[in-house]
Amino acid sequence: MQPLLSIETVSKHFAAHQALRDVELMVGAGEFIALLGPSGCGKTTLLRCIAGFLTPDAGRIRIDGEDITRAPPYRRPLNTVFQSYALFPHMSVLDNVAYGPRRAGVARAEAQGRAREALALVGLEEMGARLPRALSGGQQQRVALARAIVNRPKLLLLDEPLSALDLKLRRRMQIELKHIQEKLGIAFIFVTHDQEEAMAMADRIVVMHGGRVEQVGTPAEIYRAPASRFVAEFVGEPNLIPAEPAGPGRIRLAFAGLELAAPEGTRCAMIRPEDVVLVEGAAPADLATAGGTVEEVVAIGPMTTLFVRCGDVLLKVARLGMSGAELHPGAGVTVGLRPAALHLIAE
Repeated sequence: MQPLLSIETVSKHFAAHQALRDVELMVGAGEFIALLGPSGCGKTTLLRCIAGFLTPDAGRIRIDGEDITRAPPYRRPLNTVFQSYALFPHMSVLDNVAYGPRRAGVARAEAQGRAREALALVGLEEMGARLPRALSGGQQQRVALARAIVNRPKLLLLDEPLSALDLKLRRRMQIELKHIQEKLGIAFIFVTHDQEEAMAMADRIVVMHGGRVEQVGTPAEIYRAPASRFVAEFVGEPNLIPAEPAGPGRIRLAFAGLELAAPEGTRCAMIRPEDVVLVEGAAPADLATAGGTVEEVVAIGPMTTLFVRCGDVLLKVARLGMSGAELHPGAGVTVGLRPAALHLIAE
Protein backbone atom coordinates (compact mmCIF):
# COMPACT_ATOMS: atom_id res chain seq x y z
CA MET A 1 0.00 0.00 0.00
CA GLN A 2 1.40 3.39 -1.05
CA PRO A 3 2.13 5.75 1.85
CA LEU A 4 0.50 9.17 1.93
CA LEU A 5 3.82 10.94 2.52
CA SER A 6 7.27 9.71 1.48
CA ILE A 7 10.42 11.51 2.59
CA GLU A 8 13.38 10.07 0.69
CA THR A 9 16.98 10.82 1.79
CA VAL A 10 16.22 14.50 2.37
CA SER A 11 19.14 16.76 3.34
CA LYS A 12 19.28 20.49 4.01
CA HIS A 13 22.17 22.89 4.68
CA PHE A 14 22.23 26.43 6.03
CA ALA A 15 25.71 27.71 5.11
CA ALA A 16 28.13 25.38 6.95
CA HIS A 17 25.39 23.89 9.18
CA GLN A 18 23.75 20.67 8.01
CA ALA A 19 20.21 20.80 9.44
CA LEU A 20 18.96 17.53 7.88
CA ARG A 21 21.04 14.46 7.02
CA ASP A 22 19.53 11.84 4.69
CA VAL A 23 16.15 11.79 6.46
CA GLU A 24 13.84 8.90 5.51
CA LEU A 25 10.22 8.64 6.66
CA MET A 26 6.94 7.14 5.45
CA VAL A 27 3.58 8.37 6.78
CA GLY A 28 0.31 6.53 6.19
CA ALA A 29 -3.11 8.10 5.65
CA GLY A 30 -4.74 8.98 8.97
CA GLU A 31 -1.57 8.55 11.05
CA PHE A 32 -0.64 10.87 13.91
CA ILE A 33 3.14 11.34 13.76
CA ALA A 34 5.15 13.31 16.32
CA LEU A 35 8.56 14.75 15.38
CA LEU A 36 10.34 14.79 18.73
CA GLY A 37 13.74 16.11 19.68
CA PRO A 38 15.68 18.93 21.35
CA SER A 39 16.06 22.42 19.90
CA GLY A 40 18.23 22.38 16.80
CA CYS A 41 17.66 18.70 15.99
CA GLY A 42 16.05 19.45 12.59
CA LYS A 43 12.38 18.73 13.31
CA THR A 44 11.07 22.20 12.35
CA THR A 45 13.34 22.29 9.29
CA LEU A 46 11.86 18.97 8.18
CA LEU A 47 8.32 20.28 8.73
CA ARG A 48 9.08 23.40 6.68
CA CYS A 49 10.47 21.26 3.87
CA ILE A 50 7.26 19.21 3.83
CA ALA A 51 5.18 22.43 3.87
CA GLY A 52 7.17 23.96 1.01
CA PHE A 53 8.62 26.90 2.94
CA LEU A 54 12.10 25.40 2.46
CA THR A 55 13.50 23.39 -0.44
CA PRO A 56 15.77 20.41 0.34
CA ASP A 57 19.30 20.40 -1.08
CA ALA A 58 18.94 16.70 -1.84
CA GLY A 59 16.28 14.01 -1.72
CA ARG A 60 12.59 13.83 -2.63
CA ILE A 61 9.26 14.50 -0.90
CA ARG A 62 6.15 12.83 -2.33
CA ILE A 63 2.47 12.94 -1.43
CA ASP A 64 0.38 10.10 -2.86
CA GLY A 65 3.31 9.29 -5.12
CA GLU A 66 3.53 12.80 -6.62
CA ASP A 67 6.87 14.57 -6.30
CA ILE A 68 6.21 17.88 -4.51
CA THR A 69 9.83 18.62 -3.54
CA ARG A 70 9.87 21.93 -5.39
CA ALA A 71 6.16 22.68 -5.53
CA PRO A 72 5.13 25.98 -3.87
CA PRO A 73 3.20 25.71 -0.58
CA TYR A 74 -0.15 26.66 -2.14
CA ARG A 75 0.07 23.72 -4.58
CA ARG A 76 0.50 21.11 -1.83
CA PRO A 77 -2.55 19.20 -0.45
CA LEU A 78 -1.73 20.15 3.13
CA ASN A 79 -2.11 22.92 5.67
CA THR A 80 0.03 24.18 8.56
CA VAL A 81 -0.89 25.30 12.09
CA PHE A 82 1.80 27.63 13.40
CA GLN A 83 2.99 28.14 16.97
CA SER A 84 1.74 31.76 16.86
CA TYR A 85 -1.70 30.73 15.42
CA ALA A 86 -1.38 33.63 12.86
CA LEU A 87 -5.04 34.69 13.09
CA PHE A 88 -6.16 37.91 11.39
CA PRO A 89 -6.90 40.24 14.33
CA HIS A 90 -9.39 42.42 12.40
CA MET A 91 -11.51 39.49 11.18
CA SER A 92 -14.17 37.61 13.10
CA VAL A 93 -13.52 33.98 14.03
CA LEU A 94 -15.93 32.87 11.28
CA ASP A 95 -14.20 35.01 8.64
CA ASN A 96 -10.78 33.77 9.77
CA VAL A 97 -11.87 30.17 9.18
CA ALA A 98 -13.69 31.00 5.92
CA TYR A 99 -10.63 32.81 4.54
CA GLY A 100 -9.13 29.71 2.91
CA PRO A 101 -12.22 28.64 0.96
CA ARG A 102 -12.91 32.25 -0.07
CA ARG A 103 -9.38 32.60 -1.39
CA ALA A 104 -9.87 29.37 -3.35
CA GLY A 105 -12.87 30.95 -5.11
CA VAL A 106 -15.69 29.44 -3.06
CA ALA A 107 -18.81 31.62 -2.80
CA ARG A 108 -19.17 33.51 0.46
CA ALA A 109 -22.25 31.65 1.69
CA GLU A 110 -20.71 28.23 1.01
CA ALA A 111 -17.37 29.27 2.55
CA GLN A 112 -19.11 30.41 5.72
CA GLY A 113 -21.09 27.16 5.82
CA ARG A 114 -17.85 25.17 5.66
CA ALA A 115 -16.35 27.45 8.31
CA ARG A 116 -19.28 26.79 10.66
CA GLU A 117 -18.82 23.03 10.21
CA ALA A 118 -15.10 23.35 11.00
CA LEU A 119 -15.83 25.45 14.09
CA ALA A 120 -18.36 22.85 15.25
CA LEU A 121 -15.67 20.18 14.97
CA VAL A 122 -13.46 22.10 17.39
CA GLY A 123 -16.33 23.07 19.72
CA LEU A 124 -16.46 26.78 18.86
CA GLU A 125 -19.64 26.99 16.79
CA GLU A 126 -21.08 29.68 19.11
CA MET A 127 -18.06 32.01 18.83
CA GLY A 128 -18.01 32.82 15.12
CA ALA A 129 -18.84 36.49 15.63
CA ARG A 130 -16.04 37.19 18.10
CA LEU A 131 -12.68 38.71 17.28
CA PRO A 132 -9.55 36.63 18.11
CA ARG A 133 -8.57 38.98 20.96
CA ALA A 134 -11.80 38.05 22.77
CA LEU A 135 -10.73 34.39 22.94
CA SER A 136 -8.49 32.49 25.37
CA GLY A 137 -5.24 30.94 24.20
CA GLY A 138 -6.83 27.50 23.93
CA GLN A 139 -9.75 28.90 21.91
CA GLN A 140 -7.38 30.70 19.53
CA GLN A 141 -5.51 27.45 19.04
CA ARG A 142 -8.76 25.73 18.08
CA VAL A 143 -9.65 28.53 15.64
CA ALA A 144 -6.25 28.06 13.97
CA LEU A 145 -6.97 24.34 13.77
CA ALA A 146 -10.43 24.93 12.29
CA ARG A 147 -8.93 27.25 9.66
CA ALA A 148 -6.41 24.55 8.76
CA ILE A 149 -8.96 21.73 8.41
CA VAL A 150 -11.78 23.65 6.72
CA ASN A 151 -10.72 22.40 3.27
CA ARG A 152 -10.02 18.87 4.56
CA PRO A 153 -6.37 18.60 3.47
CA LYS A 154 -4.75 15.18 3.15
CA LEU A 155 -2.07 16.19 5.64
CA LEU A 156 -1.95 18.67 8.52
CA LEU A 157 1.36 20.00 9.85
CA LEU A 158 1.48 21.42 13.40
CA ASP A 159 4.52 23.35 14.60
CA GLU A 160 4.44 23.22 18.44
CA PRO A 161 0.92 24.74 18.53
CA LEU A 162 0.41 24.01 22.25
CA SER A 163 3.70 25.38 23.58
CA ALA A 164 2.25 28.78 24.62
CA LEU A 165 -0.51 27.22 26.75
CA ASP A 166 -0.31 26.58 30.48
CA LEU A 167 0.20 23.00 31.67
CA LYS A 168 -3.42 22.10 32.47
CA LEU A 169 -4.79 23.62 29.27
CA ARG A 170 -2.03 22.00 27.21
CA ARG A 171 -2.90 18.56 28.57
CA ARG A 172 -6.60 19.09 27.88
CA MET A 173 -5.84 20.28 24.35
CA GLN A 174 -3.69 17.21 23.72
CA ILE A 175 -6.73 15.01 24.32
CA GLU A 176 -9.01 17.24 22.24
CA LEU A 177 -6.52 17.41 19.37
CA LYS A 178 -6.19 13.63 19.25
CA HIS A 179 -10.00 13.22 19.25
CA ILE A 180 -10.35 15.74 16.40
CA GLN A 181 -7.66 13.97 14.39
CA GLU A 182 -9.36 10.60 14.85
CA LYS A 183 -12.74 12.08 13.88
CA LEU A 184 -11.37 13.69 10.70
CA GLY A 185 -9.09 10.83 9.65
CA ILE A 186 -6.49 13.35 8.41
CA ALA A 187 -2.80 12.55 8.84
CA PHE A 188 -1.14 14.86 11.39
CA ILE A 189 2.58 15.60 11.70
CA PHE A 190 3.14 17.33 15.04
CA VAL A 191 6.45 18.98 16.01
CA THR A 192 7.26 19.01 19.72
CA HIS A 193 10.19 18.94 22.14
CA ASP A 194 7.88 17.64 24.89
CA GLN A 195 8.22 13.88 25.26
CA GLU A 196 5.02 13.54 27.31
CA GLU A 197 3.09 15.38 24.60
CA ALA A 198 4.43 13.04 21.93
CA MET A 199 3.72 9.93 24.02
CA ALA A 200 0.15 11.06 24.77
CA MET A 201 -0.93 11.76 21.19
CA ALA A 202 1.18 10.05 18.54
CA ASP A 203 0.63 6.74 16.81
CA ARG A 204 4.35 6.79 16.01
CA ILE A 205 7.16 9.00 17.24
CA VAL A 206 10.12 10.12 15.12
CA VAL A 207 13.02 10.94 17.46
CA MET A 208 15.51 13.32 15.82
CA HIS A 209 19.01 14.33 16.83
CA GLY A 210 21.66 16.27 14.95
CA GLY A 211 19.59 16.38 11.77
CA ARG A 212 19.13 12.61 11.69
CA VAL A 213 16.30 10.27 12.54
CA GLU A 214 17.48 8.28 15.56
CA GLN A 215 14.41 6.02 15.82
CA VAL A 216 10.85 5.67 14.53
CA GLY A 217 8.41 3.64 16.61
CA THR A 218 5.28 3.52 18.68
CA PRO A 219 5.39 5.30 22.05
CA ALA A 220 5.82 1.90 23.76
CA GLU A 221 8.72 0.95 21.45
CA ILE A 222 10.48 4.28 21.96
CA TYR A 223 10.08 4.05 25.74
CA ARG A 224 10.82 0.36 26.28
CA ALA A 225 13.30 -0.38 23.49
CA PRO A 226 15.26 2.78 22.60
CA ALA A 227 17.57 2.26 19.64
CA SER A 228 20.40 4.40 21.04
CA ARG A 229 21.69 5.93 24.24
CA PHE A 230 20.42 9.33 23.05
CA VAL A 231 16.83 8.06 22.69
CA ALA A 232 17.02 6.31 26.07
CA GLU A 233 18.20 9.50 27.78
CA PHE A 234 15.86 11.87 25.93
CA VAL A 235 12.64 9.91 26.50
CA GLY A 236 11.76 9.28 30.13
CA GLU A 237 14.15 8.86 33.04
CA PRO A 238 16.38 5.86 32.35
CA ASN A 239 18.81 4.00 34.55
CA LEU A 240 21.83 3.27 32.37
CA ILE A 241 24.11 0.63 33.90
CA PRO A 242 27.62 0.34 32.42
CA ALA A 243 28.68 -3.03 31.02
CA GLU A 244 31.99 -4.64 30.13
CA PRO A 245 32.80 -7.72 28.02
CA ALA A 246 32.71 -11.00 29.93
CA GLY A 247 33.68 -13.39 27.15
CA PRO A 248 32.27 -14.11 23.67
CA GLY A 249 28.65 -12.91 23.46
CA ARG A 250 28.55 -12.00 27.18
CA ILE A 251 28.64 -8.81 29.25
CA ARG A 252 28.99 -8.11 32.95
CA LEU A 253 26.99 -5.24 34.45
CA ALA A 254 28.27 -2.89 37.13
CA PHE A 255 25.51 -4.17 39.39
CA ALA A 256 25.84 -7.31 41.52
CA GLY A 257 28.22 -8.81 38.95
CA LEU A 258 25.20 -9.67 36.79
CA GLU A 259 26.21 -11.45 33.55
CA LEU A 260 24.04 -11.54 30.42
CA ALA A 261 24.15 -12.77 26.85
CA ALA A 262 24.52 -9.70 24.64
CA PRO A 263 25.32 -8.70 21.05
CA GLU A 264 28.83 -7.55 20.23
CA GLY A 265 29.33 -3.87 21.03
CA THR A 266 26.85 -3.67 23.93
CA ARG A 267 28.07 -0.98 26.30
CA CYS A 268 25.23 -0.53 28.77
CA ALA A 269 21.84 -1.81 29.90
CA MET A 270 18.78 0.34 30.51
CA ILE A 271 16.07 -0.20 33.09
CA ARG A 272 13.24 2.21 33.82
CA PRO A 273 12.84 3.49 37.43
CA GLU A 274 9.42 1.82 37.82
CA ASP A 275 11.00 -1.58 37.04
CA VAL A 276 13.61 -1.37 39.82
CA VAL A 277 12.48 -3.27 42.93
CA LEU A 278 13.08 -2.41 46.57
CA VAL A 279 13.50 -5.79 48.25
CA GLU A 280 12.01 -6.40 51.68
CA GLY A 281 12.74 -9.78 53.21
CA ALA A 282 13.87 -12.73 51.09
CA ALA A 283 14.54 -11.83 47.44
CA PRO A 284 12.67 -13.74 44.69
CA ALA A 285 14.84 -16.11 42.69
CA ASP A 286 14.53 -14.04 39.48
CA LEU A 287 16.04 -10.90 41.03
CA ALA A 288 19.67 -9.83 40.92
CA THR A 289 20.16 -7.85 44.12
CA ALA A 290 22.65 -5.44 45.66
CA GLY A 291 22.78 -3.36 48.80
CA GLY A 292 22.57 0.39 48.47
CA THR A 293 22.18 3.68 50.30
CA VAL A 294 19.41 6.22 49.70
CA GLU A 295 20.96 9.54 48.64
CA GLU A 296 17.83 11.54 47.87
CA VAL A 297 14.04 11.27 48.06
CA VAL A 298 11.88 13.28 45.63
CA ALA A 299 8.09 13.15 46.07
CA ILE A 300 5.88 14.65 43.35
CA GLY A 301 2.17 14.02 43.79
CA PRO A 302 1.48 10.28 44.09
CA MET A 303 4.95 9.29 42.83
CA THR A 304 8.13 9.12 44.90
CA THR A 305 11.55 8.69 43.32
CA LEU A 306 14.47 7.41 45.37
CA PHE A 307 18.07 7.89 44.28
CA VAL A 308 19.94 4.84 45.55
CA ARG A 309 23.73 4.48 45.40
CA CYS A 310 24.88 0.90 44.71
CA GLY A 311 28.65 1.07 44.43
CA ASP A 312 29.48 3.17 41.37
CA VAL A 313 25.90 3.08 40.08
CA LEU A 314 23.21 5.59 41.09
CA LEU A 315 19.77 4.07 40.48
CA LYS A 316 16.46 5.90 40.26
CA VAL A 317 13.67 3.88 41.89
CA ALA A 318 10.07 5.00 41.29
CA ARG A 319 7.32 3.95 43.68
CA LEU A 320 3.64 4.82 43.60
CA GLY A 321 1.88 5.91 46.78
CA MET A 322 4.96 5.84 49.04
CA SER A 323 5.40 8.84 51.33
CA GLY A 324 8.81 10.47 51.58
CA ALA A 325 8.86 9.73 55.31
CA GLU A 326 9.17 5.96 54.83
CA LEU A 327 12.76 6.23 53.64
CA HIS A 328 15.25 9.03 54.06
CA PRO A 329 18.74 9.93 52.84
CA GLY A 330 21.30 7.63 54.44
CA ALA A 331 18.91 4.68 54.82
CA GLY A 332 20.24 1.28 53.74
CA VAL A 333 18.13 -0.66 51.21
CA THR A 334 18.35 -3.73 48.99
CA VAL A 335 17.68 -3.12 45.30
CA GLY A 336 16.67 -5.79 42.79
CA LEU A 337 16.70 -5.97 38.98
CA ARG A 338 14.97 -8.56 36.80
CA PRO A 339 17.14 -9.37 33.75
CA ALA A 340 13.98 -9.55 31.62
CA ALA A 341 13.33 -5.84 32.34
CA LEU A 342 16.76 -4.78 31.04
CA HIS A 343 17.18 -3.36 27.52
CA LEU A 344 20.69 -3.61 26.06
CA ILE A 345 22.15 -0.64 24.17
CA ALA A 346 25.14 -0.62 21.89
CA GLU A 347 27.23 2.50 21.43
